[in-house]
Amino acid sequence: MDPESFGLDKTAIEICNSYMPVLDIEPRLIREGFKSLYDIQKKHISKTKQYQLNKENGDSLMDVHFFYPSGYEQNPVDHKYKAIFYIHGGGFMVDGIKKLPREISDRTNSILIYPDYGLTPEFKYPLGLKQCYQLFTDIMNGNFNPFNDLINDSISIVGESSGGNFALSLPLMLKLNNSTFFKKISKVLVYYPITDCNFETPSYNRFSEKFYLTKEGMKWCWNHYTNNDSERDEITCCPLKATIDQLKDFPETLVITAETDVLSSEGEQFGLKLSNANVKVSVLRILKTIHGFVSLDQTNDSIACRVGMDLSMNFLNNISNNSIINENNNKTLLKLL
Repeated sequence: MDPESFGLDKTAIEICNSYMPVLDIEPRLIREGFKSLYDIQKKHISKTKQYQLNKENGDSLMDVHFFYPSGYEQNPVDHKYKAIFYIHGGGFMVDGIKKLPREISDRTNSILIYPDYGLTPEFKYPLGLKQCYQLFTDIMNGNFNPFNDLINDSISIVGESSGGNFALSLPLMLKLNNSTFFKKISKVLVYYPITDCNFETPSYNRFSEKFYLTKEGMKWCWNHYTNNDSERDEITCCPLKATIDQLKDFPETLVITAETDVLSSEGEQFGLKLSNANVKVSVLRILKTIHGFVSLDQTNDSIACRVGMDLSMNFLNNISNNSIINENNNKTLLKLL
């Protein structure tokens, strides 16, 4: 089985064919390779503020980036924006690419909050997640609003890949702690999320190699992320292991997966479990594309990326997706599950 047989576009095929296994490379060297993608000021308005983490969460300063929509500078000084809490992906160990948060901020007219949480293996589970939790609660209780321009009466959470894992785990952690902020999450949007560590799912077995993200690559990421196997039984590590009762009252959720992604089965299974818990949820599989298709710069102009972004921005903006789903030219590109 190879990428060409799935009708992937030329760019996606090139990514698959050029991707090299990273199993023998130190995580810090992988980060160095991504540094050229870290310029958060490029083509977008953003501000950065340092945030003090508690002793148990690292006892250090964490950079928090605030992405602003177009037109921000023309608005009155006291203008306030709704907030989106965005958690980047990168296998728990690499900083995220800034293309996706820029577009989300712009198309939702929101301030997007982007924490530079601690990366594994220096910050193993659950430290990165706990850092996001601490920041999220301080934003919601008003203790961290450094530019005084956030509306914090409700908030959406967005995450992609490993950030999708955090975006699903964060509400569960809030619920487990009986936090009143759990009810203030209006929506959760996740792109191709990591929800479990089961490497024998249909998508793991079907797309185990040659499709950009590999089975062995994910095993390597998990081995760096967790301290021991018992941690992988915790629902804030593997959200798919949450019970139906634990998922009740979960915020309205959109799960977007990629057809040829090892993670597609577990993402879709999580969506099904939410549905069984009577949560309002939609699961959309984008066909003929790979993991990372909405976040990678190379795939930004692909039909798959544009359709995925239109669907997800409509979701955040409370606009129906029926017209996109029903369009004839998209019937071979997406599947509503």
